[in-house]
Amino acid sequence: MIGQQPSCFEEIAHTADVAVRVWGRSLPELFEHAAYAMFRLMAGEELELVEPRHQQDVHVVSLDVESLLVDWLTELLIIFATTGELVVRARVGELAEKRLRARVWTGPLPGALHKEIKAVTYHGLRVERDPKGMWWATIVFDV
Repeated sequence: MIGQQPSCFEEIAHTADVAVRVWGRSLPELFEHAAYAMFRLMAGEELELVEPRHQQDVHVVSLDVESLLVDWLTELLIIFATTGELVVRARVGELAEKRLRARVWTGPLPGALHKEIKAVTYHGLRVERDPKGMWWATIVFDV
């Protein structure tokens, strides 16, 4: 869930774009944390100040879990592009290998964007589960 997140991602060095490493105890949590990471990069610390005003359901169907992650984040970018509002909360309710259903809450950005994310890329994309059961993803954003 977005808002007041514990450490769930780190920005990693990338030559031209912005890359993050995201983790979660479950696959739905990983997808929620990926949404948080993307909007935190865009809004900076001000993301924590945004009050949710609207909510909507998001449904995504894709080819595999990696494509599903890209499509999920792309759908959230489309919400931002069409409404001008940041996703400040995300709750993944159903997540299978090729299907996601979630509810998101949006609110207006209180200031200027810190980074404008243009797209979620497949470059260097990885989603994996470690032997302890923790889920990890590496995501590169086009800025």
